[in-house]
Amino acid sequence: MPTDNVINRNFEDLFTSPVRYEIPFFQRGYAWEQRQWKKLFEDIQVEIIESVENNDFDNEEHFFGPIVVLEKISNHPSLKRFLVIDGQQRITTSYLLLALIKKQLSDKAHLSTNAQTYVAELENLLINKVSGSDDYLKLKVFSTKGDRLPTYKTLFDQNPNSPFLNDDQQLYDPNNNKIDEFVKFVNKRIKSFDVPQLWQLYQAITKSLKIVWIPLDETKDDAQAIFESLNDAGMPLSASELLCNYIFRPLTNDATNEHEKLHNEKWLAARKLVGENNFEEYLRNLFSIGEKKRVGKERRMYVHFKIKNKKLTADSAKATLDKIFNYTTVYNHITKPIQIPHPNEKIKALLILIYNTNMSSINPFIMGLLKAFENNAINEEDTLNVLRETYVLLVRRKVTKLPVTKYDTFFPGLIDKIINEPNKAKAFQTQVQTEQLWVADQVFEDAFLTKEVYNSRELNFSRLILQELDKSLQAFGELPDYSTIHSIEHILPQTLDEHWKNYLGDDATNINLPTIINTIGNLSLNSGSANSSFGQKPFAEKQAAYTDACALARDVKQRKEPWNIASIEKRSSDLSKVALKVWKWNI
Repeated sequence: MPTDNVINRNFEDLFTSPVRYEIPFFQRGYAWEQRQWKKLFEDIQVEIIESVENNDFDNEEHFFGPIVVLEKISNHPSLKRFLVIDGQQRITTSYLLLALIKKQLSDKAHLSTNAQTYVAELENLLINKVSGSDDYLKLKVFSTKGDRLPTYKTLFDQNPNSPFLNDDQQLYDPNNNKIDEFVKFVNKRIKSFDVPQLWQLYQAITKSLKIVWIPLDETKDDAQAIFESLNDAGMPLSASELLCNYIFRPLTNDATNEHEKLHNEKWLAARKLVGENNFEEYLRNLFSIGEKKRVGKERRMYVHFKIKNKKLTADSAKATLDKIFNYTTVYNHITKPIQIPHPNEKIKALLILIYNTNMSSINPFIMGLLKAFENNAINEEDTLNVLRETYVLLVRRKVTKLPVTKYDTFFPGLIDKIINEPNKAKAFQTQVQTEQLWVADQVFEDAFLTKEVYNSRELNFSRLILQELDKSLQAFGELPDYSTIHSIEHILPQTLDEHWKNYLGDDATNINLPTIINTIGNLSLNSGSANSSFGQKPFAEKQAAYTDACALARDVKQRKEPWNIASIEKRSSDLSKVALKVWKWNI
């Protein structure tokens, strides 16, 4: 980074002339939060206002950080144009803070003869006196990504006349916007200030906050690379922000603004469809499809994409954005199978079952499979067969407590290995056997006697096993409402009282009893209200109270006393044979 022309400046210098400090597209939106806002106010109060003598703010200095800029050709003859490469949060915060001081002074003009003079001075500092078809030219700090409109509204308390307005209204969410949060924070902080206090705050910001002005040379400096390295020292960019910057780098075009349209219609739309909190995980799964192993989390995901796309062109960037947008639907079918169900009822049913195994490492494979089905590269029968075999594999390995670490290397590239095979399900099984992930019937059956099916940390999976067994045991296929019969009942209680200890005799001190209590033979389903009433009741009382709607409960009602380790193991053995039919390899 060059050191020529690096000078100390203040915000009065920065804003005095007609100018536009443009936040480039590769920047994130405004991101400062209360921690930074409080620190700024404390520094201004303690380091400047309380230290200054005789209101001599020109000679009081408080270093506020660097602002790195790149001068660009302006499309307006009276405005200089600078891209803010680093210092976006500082310059935006100061600009908005001055605008809010101006508004408070306007509201208090009747209290002081000086207030209106101060307001006029602030208007000259904050607003470009230009005319044209775009009111946004009046802003001296011009952003994108949803910040433009609230910035304008903060200054002018109305919407702009601008060709960008419709797009900005689509992006603007007043309930989820940092600029609006900052406005509320500042107004609460300064509403009690009188006119002299407001003017002191104005002078402290414009004269005493010192920044280091660092201009770049477009012919020599890589603005985005400098931006990424500088931001690592501040509020680090997230992986998705870095990725967005990288993808849009070959697309940014000031003449057409096509990048903004693509950003809104592809990137932001995809982010909204899968949810802000899920977006990076979605991208991670998407970029894992066809890879030798699942892509790492957070910045490793960004680095992976960057390595794979070293020569990203405008066309390949657009293709990437299309892919990011187009896969959101299948991802939602997988991760939200009930809220956003697959249109094919049979596929939907299997996706719900797979979801309840809680094995997200398979998502790249399922995404590829569903997209292939959507594109008619695989038919319905093959899709269902492969999903079914996937489900059986997941359940068998989880019940048997076998390692799943191989999933991260097995599933990402699996779709490419089976998609062109005549028998997709058989090809799937072949791959499972080749990678030694196969679970034989005897191993699966034995697990029900020795492994805990109940797990308080994975109740969805425990319920899945119980409900699917219950369905299989129901006569004539008539199923109860499992939304009301969803509590897992331990027939032999997890914690034994004196009655149960005496009832069990020597079994009460068996070293394996804590595990046996959580095996399938000791579990049933009941309604929540009924389950809470059973507790430590004796076995005979529980038997009499169990509902007939649940086949598992009916099975318990038919069992004879005593209810002990031998009884539980016998029932586990009986149910394991049912499980072999429920989770049977079909080929």
